[in-house]
Amino acid sequence: MGLSEEEEKILSRKGKKVYFKYPKPEPRFRGVLKDRCVMLAPSWTGVPYWDVVDLIEFDEPKKFRALRFGYYRKSKGRLIWASQTTLTEPIITFKALFKKAVKEKEWFKRFVEDVLRD
Repeated sequence: MGLSEEEEKILSRKGKKVYFKYPKPEPRFRGVLKDRCVMLAPSWTGVPYWDVVDLIEFDEPKKFRALRFGYYRKSKGRLIWASQTTLTEPIITFKALFKKAVKEKEWFKRFVEDVLRD
């Protein structure tokens, strides 16, 4: 199955630089979008949304790999990055969070088991 025009555009960002700007005096982080998974998401509003999971390799001010969950939306014919805030964490932090959630929350454990079964 081929990709839609929107998915092609969203995936074309792979290899591009990403910037995370925080209020001063916190540092700015720079990296590269190494890989991305995109999926057309069910819309609650009638406006199309595409969810993404990104692999980002940061190099400044320190080197590490991170995951970012975000989304695009298309409104009035315009496809835009709509995640003003995202959950972006080093991979090891996601592992720790998922492990904690699996241990503490039965509903999350069932969710992960369902994903692994599929």
